[in-house]
Amino acid sequence: MRANLGFLRLSSLPLLCLLASGVAMGQPPEAPLAPRESPGGFEAGDPVLNDEVMSGIIPKGQARYLFPQGDRLHVRGWLDGGLMGNTGNPASKFNGPYNAVDRANEAMFNQAYLIGEFLLPTDGSFGLGGRVDLLYGEDYFLAMSQGWEISTTDTGNWNSGEYYGLAIPQLYGEFGTSEFSIKLGHFYTIVGYEGVPSVGNFFYSKAYSYQFAGPFTEWGGLASWKPGKNIQVDAGLVNGWNTIVGTTNALNFLGKVRAQNDKNSLAASFAIITGNQDSNVADLPTVADTNSNRTRYSLLVEVRPTNRVEYVFHQWLGTQADGAPGGGTALWTGIDQYLYYSVSEKLKAGARFEWFQDTDGTRVGLNRPSNPNKPPLPGNFFSLTVGPNYLPTENLLIRPELRWDFYDGDALPYNDGTKTQQLMLGFNMILKF
Repeated sequence: MRANLGFLRLSSLPLLCLLASGVAMGQPPEAPLAPRESPGGFEAGDPVLNDEVMSGIIPKGQARYLFPQGDRLHVRGWLDGGLMGNTGNPASKFNGPYNAVDRANEAMFNQAYLIGEFLLPTDGSFGLGGRVDLLYGEDYFLAMSQGWEISTTDTGNWNSGEYYGLAIPQLYGEFGTSEFSIKLGHFYTIVGYEGVPSVGNFFYSKAYSYQFAGPFTEWGGLASWKPGKNIQVDAGLVNGWNTIVGTTNALNFLGKVRAQNDKNSLAASFAIITGNQDSNVADLPTVADTNSNRTRYSLLVEVRPTNRVEYVFHQWLGTQADGAPGGGTALWTGIDQYLYYSVSEKLKAGARFEWFQDTDGTRVGLNRPSNPNKPPLPGNFFSLTVGPNYLPTENLLIRPELRWDFYDGDALPYNDGTKTQQLMLGFNMILKF
């Protein structure tokens, strides 16, 4: 393993200095909430931890809905837009090697998101369910899959523009009970921490591990089993990463185990996806074009010492056989750390510090076609992001943030290949309906 493991120690230090800046609920804004706060303070009850940020859940009682909501039938969504100011003012208008919130100093309409779902019964009886998600906006680029939105030859997609388009990131049926169920179709991956739905993420900008380390969506089947209230096991088979029918088709194993204590104030999970994939997704001339094993795992530890504070530690690793320039296994690895503090029911503060090591320069820079900041960009990428989440009403979420990116390596990944760091100030609003 060629990773510089010294950064494992360095990446833990900056967050210790961020305690004073605070952060918000450890599960992002749309995961099930900790006990509700009354005007006089937090009500008694056990904390609630949840590392599932992919589904874009709007908790009951937390928003007024445009559509009537039944016990099992739900129709809901949100509108999401913002601005990411870049002090470097790059001529290309790209915020470095990004593929999310990537336009500099330009207003973006990120997501018009609509969900229709029919849930499984919650009383333990057997039933049928399903879900479909529609996404329109700049973030459609993150939710496409080959053979669906993108052609099987990877030469085009059903959207005519580069910056705005439509994606269907989830379309699945489900059957079973609240303890054991099977999902078949198209669904978000269970590997990682951040996700495509904006309401599931605390920050407007995305972590490098979300953008470049793993898949966004899957096609296949996934079984979920809850043998007790403190453990959940997921396992299934999918057709690789973001693919229904593609240039490479191979069954990959997808699995996850999550355990928690009785009070759900301490939890840990381990997720993995492994199987054959295209060894040269960056299309580098020094990398062989083969169909070889790609593995990505994600280890999460969540700690909530009080109802106001939560800390999340995310360590992950990705490998691609035959994926390194000149031969051998390509490696990408890193650590994300999140600290959240709930000032009140309406105001949360957050901090994220991340380290992403793209050892061989094969992952960072898998961007939109016109983004000039492309692989190979081997080295260590760091970012520090701070900011609040403010809910002036139950349906409106405001997410300003300050983000500093810096890089250690032989390339110049920012400001169109001229700098090793950048400073950005973002402002984002989400209206839920």
